[in-house]
Amino acid sequence: MPVYGAVFGSDVWPYEESTSEEYNGPTSSSFVWRDYMEGRGTTYQHPASTQMSKYALCLTADMVHDLKVSAYIHGHYPKLIKNSRGTKEKLKPITVQARTVELAKFFSHAIRLGANKHSASVTKLSDISFSLLKEAIATYHGRSDSLRRALNLISDPVIQCNLNAPLQWTIQDIKSMSIAWRVTPDYEGTPTLRDDQFLFLLEKCKSAITTLKSAAGLQIHDSECRALEQTSRWFENEMAACAINAYFEGNGFRTGDFQRNFGFSLSEIDRIIDDGHAAAITIILLLSAMRRSEVRYLQRNCLAFEHGYWLLKSKEIKGKPKDMPISEGWLAIDLTRDAYDVLMFITEKTGNNSLFSTPFRGQTSRSSKAYSPATIGRRISKWIDKIDDIGVFEDWTFSVHQLRETLVAQLANQQVALPFISMQLKHFHSQFSSMPNAVTAGYGQYRKQLLTSVANRVATARENALNDVFGEHARFAGGGAEEHKARIDSFFSGLGLFGEARARYIRDMARRGVKLMPTSIGHCAKNFLELAEDELPPCYGDYHCDPNCSSHVITERSADTLKMRREYALNEAELETKTAYKVIWLGMAQQLDTHIKCLDSRRPHG
Repeated sequence: MPVYGAVFGSDVWPYEESTSEEYNGPTSSSFVWRDYMEGRGTTYQHPASTQMSKYALCLTADMVHDLKVSAYIHGHYPKLIKNSRGTKEKLKPITVQARTVELAKFFSHAIRLGANKHSASVTKLSDISFSLLKEAIATYHGRSDSLRRALNLISDPVIQCNLNAPLQWTIQDIKSMSIAWRVTPDYEGTPTLRDDQFLFLLEKCKSAITTLKSAAGLQIHDSECRALEQTSRWFENEMAACAINAYFEGNGFRTGDFQRNFGFSLSEIDRIIDDGHAAAITIILLLSAMRRSEVRYLQRNCLAFEHGYWLLKSKEIKGKPKDMPISEGWLAIDLTRDAYDVLMFITEKTGNNSLFSTPFRGQTSRSSKAYSPATIGRRISKWIDKIDDIGVFEDWTFSVHQLRETLVAQLANQQVALPFISMQLKHFHSQFSSMPNAVTAGYGQYRKQLLTSVANRVATARENALNDVFGEHARFAGGGAEEHKARIDSFFSGLGLFGEARARYIRDMARRGVKLMPTSIGHCAKNFLELAEDELPPCYGDYHCDPNCSSHVITERSADTLKMRREYALNEAELETKTAYKVIWLGMAQQLDTHIKCLDSRRPHG
């Protein structure tokens, strides 16, 4: 009986062709049934497979046969399953595999529990009593909701009647109140990058992208990167572009000959290509919020100008057929376009059609496909280890998904509305056009994972923003700092709110949706409701705020931004040849320095 890329009796059911963009290796893209008996990685002897396994699998051949039956019916005839909510004729193999792996882990746990605690031999699923099943459920360390769905599947009447022998429980028993399902603790979700990490990574990416584009003679779109280019040793250096071309052409230069011909060492060219490539990948993930599975479909020439915006064209595959056409667009700002240009330049040299692919020509014969999701994570993680010369990522576990959630948090901090965030994340339900779906309202499919939801990210960010402006120990700079501090302290003391009571009040403000008027470096405290129509300040509506304005409050969170602006002003002053303009840049740097010192040195109020 044929099943996926094999027959029912085969030890391996491959469900992705090795040429597919979705292929993640023989173990991850197949049902490897022998591994369920002898442990993950046994069949293909891949060390990473063994290292990635958190559960020791020890099923018998009889049990594996029953899991094969379950997987076959679940994947090919899902409508036969009782209470199935799906409407598809067939399910994606990866969905079926997830249920099957959950069952393999749980039944391996039941085998060990029966042997170690009760000296019971469990060689068939029918050997597991209902009492042992309940005990195993109560002591299983996996997710209770995932296990419940998996046990509902294997207990389904249609599947039960096709197993080697009937189970000692039914699907109704799984719903029994006598089962002590483990309470899954609230999952705090993937931590977002801290502000200092976000800014550090952003600056390193800008620097690396600017260096490569400058050396290669490519046009730069981002204004800050253009300013960086003016101070780069690679700027308008024709030999640099020649050196890069020679590097990719692989003309067999020896290290010494390369240096003599172009004035740069092979290691220098290798470094700027490696850094620029890693930075470009990081920026696209960080500023587009694309999933790892979606960036794999970014092909050459995927940037399009539509409806007045630049969009990266790929396809959203989560919950959709994998053979759907490329039609989705992710907003691309100028820096994202620069990152795209870098990857376009590199893939032109390597001959790869996938933007997220190896930057080194010698490796293209091994793989002309896009990076796998795991490879993307390793690529960025290793690059961060390489560039982190100040320890900002010390003791930090990096994951690609952090970049996606960090964008959500940064957008929310700037009061960007939930519908736009949901649209950028591609979390809109196909049946609606103007409201975020349940995933955006609860990021992930689990009720107990609400802390990972986009909605919660927005609420948390709003609370953080309000604490920056109204917190009891908040520090301020700017022209309106002292007046603002006195006003808010008077307000809260008048209500008798101090300490935790004040913090609760601010949390309530966040839940009620109290809005701020953010500026690029703080908060405008002007009460526009009290102004006559002809009294609007000249800055109204353009966000070009004067830091010394009597209504402007610079929050502590903005200190790093102020430092970046000061460095920019000092660089511009150094490059400026006209004395009058140089004085303006130096005056701006001095003004910013005053506010920075205020935030850095002022002791917390209270």
